[in-house]
Amino acid sequence: MIKSKRKGSVAIAWWMGLACVGGLGAFLGFSSTQIPVSVRAERKFSLSVDMDTFRQILVRTNATEAIVNHGGMKLLEETTESVDIDLKNDSRPLRNFLRGKSKANVSATKHLKVKLNDSQINANELLLTQDCRIQPENIRIVSTADGPSGDLRAYSTTLEATKGENGTDLILSIEMTVDVRVSWVFQSQAQVRVEQAANKTLEDQESSLRSPSRTS
Repeated sequence: MIKSKRKGSVAIAWWMGLACVGGLGAFLGFSSTQIPVSVRAERKFSLSVDMDTFRQILVRTNATEAIVNHGGMKLLEETTESVDIDLKNDSRPLRNFLRGKSKANVSATKHLKVKLNDSQINANELLLTQDCRIQPENIRIVSTADGPSGDLRAYSTTLEATKGENGTDLILSIEMTVDVRVSWVFQSQAQVRVEQAANKTLEDQESSLRSPSRTS
């Protein structure tokens, strides 16, 4: 009889131990925590317009607003810090500019204030510094966040354009780090969601560059 009681006590202790482990597992599995998720995405495509035409679109129109507004943001303010125009490679700068054949090298630095339109990111406004390098053979525009804003810890986008065989070749890229609150067992899903958001941003930016009406 005593032996039976001992077996019963051991069974109860074993069952309680499983219950405690199970409860701890549930707590660890489903309690949420905030983690930083960093992603980088890239998109390559070509436009049927030549490099000269594409460069003039960027120079003559507010392409910055079109690209920003189709990248999950809305442009609130835009100020130019500096502009440097080098005409040493252009013997007829005025004539070539009017013909859309300018050979000038343009460097500019802008400061942008944007509003985030992504409901999944807890951030309101973001300050960006944009560095532009526009040359006859290539264009590079880099926009980088001046600092964190809400859950958005870091953010940078790059537009690179080069002369292609049948038009203009472009590479759009984005790098960002977002604080995401999620259960640790779903961390991989959080990574996927942020990657999907980054790819959607690049897809929308490509759409804005492909449609002339959106950059005019």
